[in-house]
Amino acid sequence: MTQYRAPDLDRLFFPQSIAVVGASPKTGMRVQGNNYIKGSISLDFKGKIYPVHPQAKSILGFNAYPSIRDIPGEVDLVIFSIPAKNVLPVMEDCVAKRVRFVHSFTAGFSETGIEEYAAIEAKLVAMAKEAGIRLVGPNCMGVYCPEGGLSFQPFLPETAGPVGFFSQSGQFAGMFVMKGAALGLRFSKVVSFGNASDLKAHDFLAYLGQDEKTKVIGSYLEGLKDGREFFQVARAVTRQKPLVIYKGGQTEGGSRATQSHTAAIAGSPRLWQAVCRQAGIISVDSLDEMACTIAALQGNPLPQGNRVAILGGAGGGSVTMTDIAEKGGLAVPHLSPSTIAKLREIVPPEGTSVKNPLDVGFAAFTSDNFLKLIDLLRDDPNIDALIFLQPAGMFYRMLGRGIARAMIEHSLEARKRLGKPMFVVVEQDDAFGFPEAAKEVKDRYEDEKVPILPSFEMAVRVANNLKKYKDYLASPAQNPQTD
Repeated sequence: MTQYRAPDLDRLFFPQSIAVVGASPKTGMRVQGNNYIKGSISLDFKGKIYPVHPQAKSILGFNAYPSIRDIPGEVDLVIFSIPAKNVLPVMEDCVAKRVRFVHSFTAGFSETGIEEYAAIEAKLVAMAKEAGIRLVGPNCMGVYCPEGGLSFQPFLPETAGPVGFFSQSGQFAGMFVMKGAALGLRFSKVVSFGNASDLKAHDFLAYLGQDEKTKVIGSYLEGLKDGREFFQVARAVTRQKPLVIYKGGQTEGGSRATQSHTAAIAGSPRLWQAVCRQAGIISVDSLDEMACTIAALQGNPLPQGNRVAILGGAGGGSVTMTDIAEKGGLAVPHLSPSTIAKLREIVPPEGTSVKNPLDVGFAAFTSDNFLKLIDLLRDDPNIDALIFLQPAGMFYRMLGRGIARAMIEHSLEARKRLGKPMFVVVEQDDAFGFPEAAKEVKDRYEDEKVPILPSFEMAVRVANNLKKYKDYLASPAQNPQTD
């Protein structure tokens, strides 16, 4: 793989000391400066915390200081949560203190489109650059790193995991962490970087690409200030780790909105899709699709092709699911003659179908028969993956809780035996009157770290995303330096 230069951001994610300018003796979640301190308390930050306030003597149990210059020890990271008019004097203090990193939560700069405010941002960046300070933002939520003890909110998951995420939107950074957590995702490092006036998207991508704790990377982007550099880094990273990106600003109206949000220029949607194809980026259309795709990447092998077996459909549902799958880029082929013949030995003929999609009836869900069915799909050369619909309420009502629970255990065993991707669908909108069933099923799968998908449509999108990434990896290696 072509090497690329990743900035040294270790002390950003693992600072030994942090100072929060704009911490306050006031209480409440709306005091964002305090939320950074509360977040570090919740994650058991091991370093020193210095609240900065002109009058307060202590904040949240920590000694407070009137300015950065008054702090007695070294400071790795300073967080600005103050009005924009005050940032330049505070940056002067950071320069004098020889701070390593500054994160500016403060907004009201170039994203406003007002020349005067853009000039303040330019001055802020120039001061930081001259002093060798790296700047995150401005206009962003900043860093969440469970292992490093940093969080921009005190309610984010406390345990770390293998997912890295970088986002121009602070709101989407928090939303994605929470959505991902509901699917069992845990995070190595997350950063919201706003206007990207200094550290840019490709800097965070390069760092996460070489980070041993990060195995899969997600991102929300609105625009790129150095698209070519990002493209070069992405092509190198995706040969080693999956990169899943949700791109905002792909319509004319959305493009206008990005400029007022993070001062980003969104660019052409067609150009973006071409970049994704050439760089091996998995492009998604929502945070939900990103979370589901990353969960599936963690929990499945990549499919060898786009041919899926569908288990759990019946009647008209089989027809419509086939339409949805094939419109979504998958194929729903006939099973091999050998598979069909052996299925007929275990599937009763009345009211069932051993064609694909499979409607096998409840008799096939006994332990022996079900695992035989899975073995047949494993060995069928026409099948690359399985989409398994599990309407929890129906199972509980028609099979009884004990049998339904046993079937979940069979599914866990089946996933180990299949040797191919298995996309489990547990829909939340269950018409069978057992709302607690879906939660019980979800909890059981989460205990075993099995990703589940909320709908058949999402399963199709996710399966196709994994297949496209597999195709990219199977394509001849390209040298990013030659483009």
